[in-house]
Amino acid sequence: MSAYDSDLTRPDGLPAKRRRRRRPWVVLLVVLLVLLGLLVALDRIAAAYAESRISSEIQKQGFGARPDVTISGFPFVTQVLNRHFPHAHLTARNVREGPITISRIDGDVRDVRVDSGFRKGSLGRVDGTATIGFGELAKTADEPGVRFTAAGPDKVKGDVDLGIGSGTVVWQVTKVGRDQIRVHPLSAEGFSLSDLDQDLDFTVPVGGLPLGLTFDSLSVTAKGVELHVSGAHITFSG
Repeated sequence: MSAYDSDLTRPDGLPAKRRRRRRPWVVLLVVLLVLLGLLVALDRIAAAYAESRISSEIQKQGFGARPDVTISGFPFVTQVLNRHFPHAHLTARNVREGPITISRIDGDVRDVRVDSGFRKGSLGRVDGTATIGFGELAKTADEPGVRFTAAGPDKVKGDVDLGIGSGTVVWQVTKVGRDQIRVHPLSAEGFSLSDLDQDLDFTVPVGGLPLGLTFDSLSVTAKGVELHVSGAHITFSG
């Protein structure tokens, strides 16, 4: 029996078990996966910090509550180090604007830049929507009980009780001037348009939007009146 054979044989004559050698590439793969996980976790921590800091400062520019800011891109740490975020998304809810509350503002944000303390910065461009629910729109009509629903891309309709009769009215919703919405009766079923009170022909001011956003156009959707808003070269500072 050779020395090699004796290594593979136990004293009782049974074959000995060979020791399995760990392959170096398996160990390396495990180490790499752990490092990758740590880098991803660090990247997300940096993203969460930047989003929180930026949203806190933006809140001071006309939002009653802190908006949600989501910054795109990976890896994120490099963006934090450069303090430059090419693309982000902003969402704010229940924003008070004059006589109404805007249910939701959604904005696509480009070219966000901040200082080293995240206290000052600028937004290169914002394009988005501000949605006014039908209930909020009805409040400004000063007509109890009217409920608006969508009736086209620029129209709403609702049932109206004038005391002398009730019927369905169709209004046209348009932008007038720089920052007003006009709600103007177009037709009625059940009574004549001349019977309508002046309160059913009204305007809604929307000139104080957060971040100095401007109201460019509007459309009527199933959720309400959707304002198309935008802004450029917007600065913010705590």
